[in-house]
Amino acid sequence: MLRRTRLSDSGAPPRALPLRWQTLTATARGAAHEAAGRPIQDVVACFGDPGHPGGLLALAVADGHGHPRHGRSATGAQFAVRVAGSALIERSADLAAGGATGEVEHVLGGAVIPAIIAAWRFAVEDDLLEHPLDQDERGWLRPGESGSVAYGTTLLLAAVVGSWLGLCQIGDGDIVVVDGQGRASTPVPGDERLDGRRTTSLCQPDAVRSFRCAVLDLAREDVAAVLLATDGFGNALVTDPWQQPVGSDLVRFARDQGIGWVRAQLPAWAAACASAAGSGDDTAVALLLRDEALEVAPSPPRPLGIHRPGAARE
Repeated sequence: MLRRTRLSDSGAPPRALPLRWQTLTATARGAAHEAAGRPIQDVVACFGDPGHPGGLLALAVADGHGHPRHGRSATGAQFAVRVAGSALIERSADLAAGGATGEVEHVLGGAVIPAIIAAWRFAVEDDLLEHPLDQDERGWLRPGESGSVAYGTTLLLAAVVGSWLGLCQIGDGDIVVVDGQGRASTPVPGDERLDGRRTTSLCQPDAVRSFRCAVLDLAREDVAAVLLATDGFGNALVTDPWQQPVGSDLVRFARDQGIGWVRAQLPAWAAACASAAGSGDDTAVALLLRDEALEVAPSPPRPLGIHRPGAARE
């Protein structure tokens, strides 16, 4: 059994967004991938500019599937975050103009997600034309399957636009929202098909129906942080469920030590999770931190919910 580690203590007019956010990202190649000579298949990207019309700021995380059937998934993950950014930027004004959560959800589900899937498939088809599958790669396909299976990947998105926070996900991984009091929640609905061995994917024919979304109104919701992480992160953590202790500690670290300190620590946390003492899997982590929520007086000290990377268990 892999050892599991813990993080260390080391229509309506667009609504204004009087909030300041910072983005933090980190990736680490999994120990199992290093041993097998495989490239990292997790990708993270930040895009948008709150100063532009629509005020978009977004994070994307993608995790290419590790099975040999998906031998080009590292490329598929790169395509996924790239086309997701383009689709969100293109529709940012429509998202910001939403007057209710249902309207924003309609733009996400009816325009952004189909655009992401279409653009991803186009990028994959273009790559296949330039680099056709070889005999071994074709041998992994079932009769009638598209070559896009080789590029299979998950995708997680968090976008702040106007006064809305849009969250979208296909496949495994985690999206965690934390309020100013350190209370964590997972607004994106779960999917019973994700059993730890199988995942939904951009490469499946009905990918549009496998996306799950949530929209939060930042004018009413207290949001201090948003965490996006591939499954290599969550699978490495001792506490299960881990979302509450990790979420509360991240907010406390940012408040007490400063966002710059968290930014400096994030690569080490990702590396600890990806190590042989953690999940051994590639790990990608992305954070949205809201400055205003972290400027209030710190809460009284309390025991850490997560500990040093060296403290591991079977």
